[in-house]
Amino acid sequence: MSALPDPLSAFHSLERHVESLPEGVNAEIASGIYMMTPRPRVRHSRVQVRLLRWLGEYPEAEVLPGERPDWLFLLEPELRFEAAFSRLIPDVAGWRRSTNGWPGPDESLIERMPEWVAEVSSPGSEAADRGVKKTAYGLMGIAWLWIVDPDERLVETFGNVRGRMLPERVAHAGETLLGPPFEAFPLDVASLFVV
Repeated sequence: MSALPDPLSAFHSLERHVESLPEGVNAEIASGIYMMTPRPRVRHSRVQVRLLRWLGEYPEAEVLPGERPDWLFLLEPELRFEAAFSRLIPDVAGWRRSTNGWPGPDESLIERMPEWVAEVSSPGSEAADRGVKKTAYGLMGIAWLWIVDPDERLVETFGNVRGRMLPERVAHAGETLLGPPFEAFPLDVASLFVV
């Protein structure tokens, strides 16, 4: 018998616990670390909706009748990546049909990783968003992470370099963000934080 812990067994045990929780509980696993976060504030939810509305106007999302768009954006999808011992719920995520494809329409636990995720930080989630979740997203192979901070009124972008999320850009309210993967579509950062 080995004295070494088995991280995969521990991850499966944490998953069973997450699945046993009542609907609506925000429980996540980031690189084998179990986390529970409070439900978001109204300010947080409004930023999510504004970000999704902006993404819906993204030129690649517009298509001719009968055609499917390249990007699919979802609010709070549950992502599972066993190799990184992670099961996370980003605030917004985006998949490109032309590169990695989209998740199936009936999936609730998604194992096809998005290319881009955004976390809208709040006092209760900021440490996890900037710490273990950012690390896990890198290990999961997600190409870009945006952290949107309603209190500081800014957006930070990170890019995945060999499994690590490295800082790329910071844009404050009053500035325009041309951030990957949407460089061709300017975001007026202040528009996310309108009261």
